[in-house]
Amino acid sequence: MSIDYICNMNKRLLLHIILFVLIFGCDNIKDEKQVPFEKLSSDVTGINFSNIITPDIETSENLFDYDYFYNGSGVGIADINNDGLKDVLFTANQEMNRLFLNKGNLTFEDITESSNINSKNKKWSSGVSFADVNNDGWLDIYISQGGPYESNSRKNLLLINNQDLTFTEKAEEYGLDDNGISTQSAFFDFDKDGDLDCVVMNENEFYGYDPISFFKKYENKSVLMENSSHLYEQKNGKFINITEKAGLLSPTFGLGLCISDINNDNWPDIYIANDYYVKDAMYINNQDGTFTNQIKESTKQISFYGMGVDIEDINNDNLSDIFVLDMASSDHVRSKTLMASMNTSNFDLITNKLDQHYQYMFNSLQLNLGNDKYHNISHQLNIAKTDWSWAGLIFDYNLDGNEDIFVTNGYRKYGSDNDSRIRINETKKEYNNKVPVEMKKRLYDELPSEKLPNLLYKNEGNLRFKEVGNNSALNDPSFSNGAAYADLDNDGDLEIIVNNIDEEAFIYKNLSIENKLGNYLKVRANGILSENFAKGTLYFDNNSRVKEFKRVRGYLSSVSDELHFGLGKVSKIDSLVVEWSSGKKEVFHEIDVNQTITVNEKNSEFIDDKKEESKQIFSKINDFIEYAHNENEFDDFSTEILLPYKQSTLGPFISAGDVNNDGKDDVFIGGAHKQNSKIYISNENGLIERNIKSFQDDSGNEDMESVFIDIDNDNDLDLYVVSGGNEFVNRSVELSDRIYLNDGNGNFKRDIQEDIENYTISGKTVISIDYDNDGDNDIIVGNRIQTRKYPIHEPSIIYENISGKFYNNTYNVAPEFENFGIVNKIISTDFNNDGWDDFIAVGEWTNIGLFLNENGKFRNINNESNLENLFGLWFNILETDVNNDGLKDYLIGNIGENSKYKTSMEKPLKIFGSDFDGNGTHDLVLSYKYEGNYVPLRGKECSTQQMPFISEKIPTFEEFANASIEEIYGEEIVDAYERKVTSFESIILINKGENKFEIEKLPPLAQSIPILTSETYDINEDGYEDVIVGGNIYNTEVETPRLDNQFALLLISDKNKNYSAIGPDKSGLYLSGNTKSLKIIDRKNPKLLVANNNSNLEVFELNK
Repeated sequence: MSIDYICNMNKRLLLHIILFVLIFGCDNIKDEKQVPFEKLSSDVTGINFSNIITPDIETSENLFDYDYFYNGSGVGIADINNDGLKDVLFTANQEMNRLFLNKGNLTFEDITESSNINSKNKKWSSGVSFADVNNDGWLDIYISQGGPYESNSRKNLLLINNQDLTFTEKAEEYGLDDNGISTQSAFFDFDKDGDLDCVVMNENEFYGYDPISFFKKYENKSVLMENSSHLYEQKNGKFINITEKAGLLSPTFGLGLCISDINNDNWPDIYIANDYYVKDAMYINNQDGTFTNQIKESTKQISFYGMGVDIEDINNDNLSDIFVLDMASSDHVRSKTLMASMNTSNFDLITNKLDQHYQYMFNSLQLNLGNDKYHNISHQLNIAKTDWSWAGLIFDYNLDGNEDIFVTNGYRKYGSDNDSRIRINETKKEYNNKVPVEMKKRLYDELPSEKLPNLLYKNEGNLRFKEVGNNSALNDPSFSNGAAYADLDNDGDLEIIVNNIDEEAFIYKNLSIENKLGNYLKVRANGILSENFAKGTLYFDNNSRVKEFKRVRGYLSSVSDELHFGLGKVSKIDSLVVEWSSGKKEVFHEIDVNQTITVNEKNSEFIDDKKEESKQIFSKINDFIEYAHNENEFDDFSTEILLPYKQSTLGPFISAGDVNNDGKDDVFIGGAHKQNSKIYISNENGLIERNIKSFQDDSGNEDMESVFIDIDNDNDLDLYVVSGGNEFVNRSVELSDRIYLNDGNGNFKRDIQEDIENYTISGKTVISIDYDNDGDNDIIVGNRIQTRKYPIHEPSIIYENISGKFYNNTYNVAPEFENFGIVNKIISTDFNNDGWDDFIAVGEWTNIGLFLNENGKFRNINNESNLENLFGLWFNILETDVNNDGLKDYLIGNIGENSKYKTSMEKPLKIFGSDFDGNGTHDLVLSYKYEGNYVPLRGKECSTQQMPFISEKIPTFEEFANASIEEIYGEEIVDAYERKVTSFESIILINKGENKFEIEKLPPLAQSIPILTSETYDINEDGYEDVIVGGNIYNTEVETPRLDNQFALLLISDKNKNYSAIGPDKSGLYLSGNTKSLKIIDRKNPKLLVANNNSNLEVFELNK
C-alpha cells in the first residue's frame, strides 16, 4: 500500500470527522454569545479557596449527628478598602475563612493572614454580610457561625475595619455575638432612626423531631428564644435583642434571608426561607417597631424545605417577585430514591392543626400580583425542580433587559436516600441504638454522593425561561453552595463566584461586554447609611424599570450593592429617579448608557411627584347576595390513594335566568351533599333567597351544573340540575339528575321522569339544545366517572324532549359520544352557521370533540382540524368571536402549564385504571416517559400503600426508580383502562370557516391558572368581546401543589386571534377562594358573581 494512498485515506477520514462534528457536534460547542462566561483558573485569578469538609464519625462532626453538616458556606463581595474594586471573602466550615483583595483585571491577592479575620473565635462559619456598622465610611464584615458545637463555641463574628486592610473582632463589644446556629445576617434601619439594626437568621437545635414534639418544645420561651432568628436594635452603638418585642420570636430553620421593601411602602421588610416543616416568614414592617408574619395572607403555597431566597422583578412589571429554592430532583431516578414521603394525616397536621402553610417540596417563584398577593408559577417557568439547590440569584447576565436566574447545586452525601435511611434504621434496631463506630463508618461511606452542575435560566421574556447553563462554561458538576455576582473587573457586566465543598471556588468571567450583547447602566449609592435600600427607577422608551439596593440575597452570601440595569439595545435613558427610605429623591435626566452613576443621599430632596392612581376595572361589593358553599367532609384519598385530586369537590356552579318574567336575572347556585340548592330572585336591592321545598328535599344530592330551560313549553324557565360527586356508591339514587318545573312565578317543584331517574351516574355538565329542529328543548348531559374508580368514565347522554319528557336517544343520534370519556363541559353552538345546533365536548383525558349536526345526527369532525390527538385535562368551553368576523371562535380551558405534571405530543402523560393487585378494589397508575420507557409518576411509598404487592416484588427504592410500569405491574398494565394527555395549555380555536379551526395558545399569564370557568363581556367597550376566566383546584393529593391562584383574569381581545392578559393589579379581581364558577348578571350594570368551593360567594361590580 502506497504512502500517497494512506495519506489520501487519512485526509478523507479527517474530512469525515470534521463533517461529523459540524453536523452532530454543534450542540456541544460552548457558545459564549449565548452564555457569555469563561471559567478562570486559580492560576489566573489567585483565588484558590476550597471549603474542605472532613467528617469524623467519632465526634458530632458528621451528617448522622449534625443534620446541617454539608450545608456549605457563603461568599461575599464588597469593596473593603474603598479603592473602587470589589474584594471577595469566602467563609469556610472547618477551614479558615479567606479574604482576597481585588488588584484589578480579575486578579486577587490573598490577604487572609495579614487581615486578622480569623484571629479570634473562628469556628464553623456559614454566612457573610457587610455593613458600615460604626458609620466611619469603611465596610465592616459580619460572619454568621453555627456548627455541631455548644452555644458558647459558635458565636458570630463582627470584624471592624481598621482602614488599613486589617480587622478587629468586636462582636461581643457591640452586642452581636449571637450564639444560635446562625446561617446568615443582614443590616438595615428597620425603624428609620438613623442607625443600622441587624437581623440574625438561625437554624434550629431540634432537627429530626416530629412536628408535634418539635412545636411542644417551644412552650418554654427560653428554649424558643434560643431557636428563633433574632432582631437586634442599635441603641447608642450597642445592639440590643428585641426579638420578642418586635414580633420575630418564632421557631426557625432559616436558610435563606433577604431584606426588601416587600409591600412597597418604603419600609424594609424581612423574608426568611425556612427548612423542614416550619413555614417561611414574610415579616412585614408595621412601621411601629414591630413586624407581622404575612406569609399565609400573601401566598397560597410555599416551598417545604426552603433554602436560598432572592427578591427581584422577573417580568419587568415593577413589582418584586420572590424566588425560594428547595430540593426537588429533576431526574426520575433521584426523585424516586430521595423523595420525602408525605401522607394525608401529616399534611393536615402541618397545614391546619399546627398553623403552618401549604408547603410542597419544589422551588417557588412567587409572582407579585400587587395588593400584597403572590402567585407561585415555578412549575410554569420550569424552574420548580433544580435538584438539591442552595443559592438562587436573579440578575441580568447577558444585558438584554430581562432578569435571569442562576442556581447552585449538589449535596455531598444524600442522607435522605430512602434505601440508606432504611438500612440505618434497621442497623439502629439491631444494635439497640448503640451502633459500633466501624459499622457507623461503613454506613456513612455507603451514603450516595453525586456532583451536579449549576444551572442558568435565561429569561426569554413573557414568563418564559430556558436552561442554558448545560452548554456553557458553567456546566461543571460540583457540590456548590453559596454564590454571589458583581462587576469584578468594572467593565459593565456581572461575574459569578461560587463557593464549593471539597473543590476550588468557581470564578466565571462575564464576556457580555466583549461580545457586545447589550448596554447597561450601573448606579452606586452613597447613603447616610451603608445599607440604605434606596430604589432606582429608570425611564426610557415609554418603559420603566425599578431596582432596590440590597446586599444579602441568595444563600449565605452577599452580592455587590450596586444597581445593575441591563438595557439591551436601549441607547439613551430619559431619566433616573433614586428614592431613599426617607422619601427624599434625586433625579437625573438624559443619561448616556454604559456608565456608572453615583448618587448621594445628601443631595436628595423631597419632590412632590405623586401620580394619581389608576382606577381598577372592577370593585368588590358586599351585601348583594348572601351565599356560602359548605362542602361535606369526604376523603377521596382513603380508598384512592393515588388520585391526582379529589373528585368530590367540583362545585358549586351558578346558573342565571329570568324565572319570573320580570326582565331581571335570577340566580340558581348548587349545593354540596347535605346542603340545599339556592335560588335568588332579583330586586332593586340585590338578590333575595327564595325557599323551595323541593330543594330542601333533595339536599342529599351533590349538585353539579344546572341549566334554566323551558322543558314543558309553557313559556317559563324550568330547571335541570346534574347530580355528581364521588362520595356515593356507584348507582346510588343520589346520582340521579333532577328536573324542577316552574309555576311561572319562580316557584319550582320536582318532576319525576323515568329515563332521568334510571341513569344514576356521576355527572358534571348540561346544555339545552334543539338538535332535531322541532322547536322544543332537548338536552345533553356530560357525565364523568364511575364513583371511586377514577379515571374510568361513564357514558354521556343526549335526551330528546318529547312533549315535555326526556328520553335517552344517544345511541341513535351520536353513538361515538357515549364513549367520549370523562366529560367536564359541553356547549351547544352552530359552528358552521347552517342553522342546526352542533355541540362541542371536552373533559379530562379527552381530546376536543367537535360534533357536527347533520340533519339531527352528530359526527365528530375534530380530525378535520387536527384536534383528534390534542388530549388535555379540559374543563371549560366558551363561545365568542374574538375578531368579529361572524364566525364563532371557542376558548377551551385546560389546567394550564403551572402543574407539576408535564406532557407533550412525543411524551404524553398516561393514566391506567384496573385492579392491579387483584384484591377487589380499583387502582390507578399515573405514568410518564423516561428514557424510552413509561415509569410511575408517584413514588414507591404511596404506590405500595395502594398496592402492597409492590414492596414484595420490588423491595428497594433503587429498584423501583429503575423499573418500568410493565416491570412493576406486569401484563395487567397492558389490559388496563388507558388514557393520555398531550397538552395542558388553554387555547382558543379560531374559526376559519368550512368546519376548520386554527389553534392559538392563550397568553402566558392565562396558562398559569386552570381555566374552569369563563364569561364574555366587552370590558373596554371597543365592540369586541373580551373574556373573564378563573378557576382553582385546591384538593390535590398532598405531594402535588394545589392550583390555587388568587385572581380571575381579564383577556382583552386583540381584534385578531388572541388576547392581552390583564392581572388583578389593574382589574381588581383578587379572589379569596377555591373558584369553580363565574357568572355575569345584569349586563347593563354588570355584576360578576364568583362561586367558591366551601367558601363565600364573592361579587364584583364593573366600574364604568
